[in-house]
Parts: sequence; structure tokens; C-alpha cells
Amino acid sequence: MSSSPEKKKKKLAEELPSTRQTNPTPSLPDELLTSCIARLSRLYYPTLSLVSKSFRSLLSSPELYKARSLSSRTETCIYLCLESSSDSRWFTLCRKPDKTVTKDDKSTSYVLSKLPALHSPPAVFSGLVSVGSDIYNIRSSSNVSVLDCRFHTWRKAPSLPVELMALSACAVDEKIYPHVATDDGVVCYNSQEGKWELGEAKMGSFRFSDSYCEVENVLYSVCNGTLRWYDGEVNVWRSLEGLVGLPKFLPGVSVRFGQKKILCAEIALERRGVCEIWGGVEWIDHVLTVPIGYYIVKALSATV
Repeated sequence: MSSSPEKKKKKLAEELPSTRQTNPTPSLPDELLTSCIARLSRLYYPTLSLVSKSFRSLLSSPELYKARSLSSRTETCIYLCLESSSDSRWFTLCRKPDKTVTKDDKSTSYVLSKLPALHSPPAVFSGLVSVGSDIYNIRSSSNVSVLDCRFHTWRKAPSLPVELMALSACAVDEKIYPHVATDDGVVCYNSQEGKWELGEAKMGSFRFSDSYCEVENVLYSVCNGTLRWYDGEVNVWRSLEGLVGLPKFLPGVSVRFGQKKILCAEIALERRGVCEIWGGVEWIDHVLTVPIGYYIVKALSATV
């Protein structure tokens, strides 16, 4: 005996929820959606993560970052670490969801957005340094933890083989140089091979400045009120030219200053020959007010 049309409709309606796809936009295949999002700036990802759980899952998938790499869409992202007596907070620079970037007013379109709880190791009394998509936390106990900025997860790395002399470190050519010394030379961490080894002493006293970042294998550092750069080909520190519109750095300033407002500037870099680099200030603006009870540990850049 056949079922009535009404019963068939009811049965079909009951089956529909179980066959619903997890794709946040069912009309698009997963591969195409991943390819589309991979071409967007990562500055938009915090806003996209608010769309749905499916979008949040996609934004933290290895397939997305593989697609970004294959399509040459990797970019430099700013990370900021704040510390209090009870925990560490991490922020990343992103676009404001309710703002549209204009040619004449880029500054008001950015903000530092707080990352979800990462269960981060203490950042105080540590040397923080970034290499590629990773941020390394080298603690005074010689323990090393690594923040993967693609997925915002922590993992362990081999411990420092000798005692940390000072709470500073820097990275050049994908190798980390903490402030340590041995009778045999300088200790460095080879991030490609995942091990500590002896390296060549480089960069002089600027190596241990607290304010620095690496852009395309060139190290930029603020020391004694001057913004300078170092390239292994030149093998000497030189001043960055230009910088019209950038406030003057006072002697002794670093990313550990105690101000409550954080300013961010975007600087376009232009290489003019082997020994000269110019910087043009694209915009500068207030992007975060430090919460009461917190202080600035360090700002870093990661490539994701």
C-alpha cells in the first residue's frame, strides 16, 4: 500500500536537516571557497570569523594557508603582547568591520583586535622573536614555546642549551640569535632544522635592541632614537632615510614603554642601491588603548 503525498512530504522534511552541508556557502564547492578567501587580506579574517562556526573553521584550516602560499598571498601581520599580574593577552592588527579604506584616510580603518584565549606561557622575563609565521617565547628558564600565527596555537621547541643572559633576541635569515654567549661563539636557533647551533656573531650592539622587525631579510631596529636597518650583504647598520611625518623617537624608547595609547604606522620601503633604503609614511594612527593593569611586552611581525 503506497504512502499518501502528505506523509511523503513530512518524511522528506524530516530528512532534510540530516543532509544539510557544513559548507558556509553551500552553493560554492569547498575548494573554490578556500581559494577565494585565500586571496583576501588576512586583516579581514577577524570580521569573517563572526559570520558562522563554519567560517571560523575554514579560517583556521591548513588548506587555507597552503592556498595562500601557493597563490603568493602571504603577508606581514602585526602582533602585540600585553602582560598583567595574572595573564598575557595577544592582539593582531585588522581592519575595522564598519570602515571602508579610502585613498586619503587609511589610518581610521585599522584596529588591534584581541585574539581568543591562547593559554599563553608567561611573556614577562622572556625574549620574544618572530620567524616566518611563528613567534618564539624564550624564557629565562631556557624553555622555548612557539606561537603558530596561522592557527593561533602554541607548541614546544628545543630548550636553549645555555643560560639566557638578557631578555632579548632577534632573527636574521630565519635564525634566532638570543642574548647568550659561549666560549665557542654565538648560539643561534635554526628554525628550518629545529635545532640550536653555533653561529657567526653579527650586527653588533643593535642585535640586542628591544625594538626591531625583519622585512624581506632586512632587520630594522630603533636604538637611541634612530630607526636603522641591517642587511647581511652590507654587514653594517645604516640609518633609514625619509620618514617624513613620523614622530621623533626619544633616546631609550622601545616597545616596552609605559604609554596607555598605542600608535601604529605603516611605512613603505624603497631600496635605492645596495647601501640605501628610504621609508615613506603611509599613515599613522591610534589603534589601541591599553587595558588598566596591563603593560606592553612587545610588538612583532609574522608572515602568514
